[in-house]
Amino acid sequence: MSRYAPIIGFSGALAALFATCPPGLCADQVQRPTSEGQAVEAKLNPNASAITYWVNKPDGWHVVTTVDTVIAKDTDAEKHAVVRFEAVLLPGQSQLISVPFLIGEQQRFLRIRRFGNELQVMSVPGLREASDAK
Repeated sequence: MSRYAPIIGFSGALAALFATCPPGLCADQVQRPTSEGQAVEAKLNPNASAITYWVNKPDGWHVVTTVDTVIAKDTDAEKHAVVRFEAVLLPGQSQLISVPFLIGEQQRFLRIRRFGNELQVMSVPGLREASDAK
């Protein structure tokens, strides 16, 4: 049990971080670029959130996104699956991140775009595939 304590502590701290979203920093609201080191939260679905920030390193802008997916939310069996993505984005490049969703839900993507010296983070509705458009 003791070997899981650091993981449980980290998950709890991360869950607390995901539970708060200062005004102007939620990705659904972000229409402006973010500053280096500024964290932006996005809701991907009722059980998944993401936090994104970037740092400038010699080889380019490292964009880091951590996604927390909650299983059995608000129960004694609640668990968190946490994954971390890192990408180096050049001007004009973008990244899409998504998580599984339930039948009947609309899938959402986290779209991260670099425009010159600016980064834009937005939660956007899923795009229909060509086979679905018939």
